Amino acid sequence: MIINIQTLKEKYLRGWERQATVVLLAAALLLMLHRYYNRRSFFSRHFAEYFSNLPLPESHTYYYWFLTTAFTLFLIPALIAKFGTAERLNNYGFQLGHQKLGWSVTGAAWVLMVPVVVLAVIVYPPFVEKYPLCKAVAGSWQAFLLYQLAYGVYMFSWEFFFRGFMLFGLERKFGNYTILIQTIPFAVMHYSKPLPEALGSIIAGLLLGVLALETRSFLYGAAIHWLVAMTMDVVAVAFQSAVP
Repeated sequence: MIINIQTLKEKYLRGWERQATVVLLAAALLLMLHRYYNRRSFFSRHFAEYFSNLPLPESHTYYYWFLTTAFTLFLIPALIAKFGTAERLNNYGFQLGHQKLGWSVTGAAWVLMVPVVVLAVIVYPPFVEKYPLCKAVAGSWQAFLLYQLAYGVYMFSWEFFFRGFMLFGLERKFGNYTILIQTIPFAVMHYSKPLPEALGSIIAGLLLGVLALETRSFLYGAAIHWLVAMTMDVVAVAFQSAVP
């Protein structure tokens, strides 16, 4: 059977919107690049020897992971959004938007999550074993603070990618279904986390998606994500110190 290219083009490409197409294809490519080149093991194989004389060598792979994520999940998608879809970055949530709602929800969410995190650490020991991801920084508050700042860059990049680039980039084509679409890869990326956290990422993805659409900004989700992550690290370190 001879395949008619024009017929296939008419059948499968008619009605495709440029912005949604660019965002979906870029998302697939960038998540793949992130999976291969932002891994700690990649740094260990190719770069670790050049940084062995710096303090806390155990932390180097984490800094590489956190900071290079800013390229694959923030800088590159931001450039694609700007030049590949001819949209302004504030249309991708890069703005404060509805600040009263955003900051109110951010504060309330953090206050609500503090006792949840404490309870989770007490009743589910794998959280203590998992966090902080880099145990070496727990011995110095200066190292811990620097690590948390790098962690914040990582969280900011994640939120831009899922609740900025994907959510707002697909909203015009898919409407509110874009909340579900961006939640799928977001949840899958939590596969290595403790099971309660992995399952909770589905709910978090949905709620953060709603918050982003209501405030027209991904920044509040980034703040919540970072605050909760830091709280988990602080509580886990405190719990480790308290246990003889």
